[in-house]
Amino acid sequence: MFKRSLAIAVSSVSLAAALVSPTLAAPADFVGTWVNKDSNTRGVTRVVITSAGSNKLNIQVFGKCHPTDCDWGTAPVTTYGLNVQDTNHTYATANYNKGFSNTLLTLDHAGSQIMLQSFTQFLDNSGRQNYYSRDYFQKSTKVRVPVELPKSLITPNR
Repeated sequence: MFKRSLAIAVSSVSLAAALVSPTLAAPADFVGTWVNKDSNTRGVTRVVITSAGSNKLNIQVFGKCHPTDCDWGTAPVTTYGLNVQDTNHTYATANYNKGFSNTLLTLDHAGSQIMLQSFTQFLDNSGRQNYYSRDYFQKSTKVRVPVELPKSLITPNR
């Protein structure tokens, strides 16, 4: 009788623990500045993911341009788990419709790295081929400071 009661108690505790297991990742884990691991990329150089409140996120994408990176603007992010009960959201999508093209982004968050896949479709009848790219990004801990300060901020001591 004692063994049976113990087995039922252990099973109950195991079931309860499985039902209330802590979330391993959440949409907030995507938040931050992510820099392309390939410093010579000709594509996306960095992404900035910010909180929009209530587990909602926004993404701002920067592409390779000269002399400074091109800002694609901000788009909403949707995160995903592996099934309907999964609160461990490690996947996300965002969409950029630029008029002449549409780019679907997929993100796969794994620890300190994000894999970003982009699917670009041209809508302008230019004859350009639709294309796919995949890049890996690491979370940046650096703060970007402008190389030059505007002269209006510098006042001579007299």
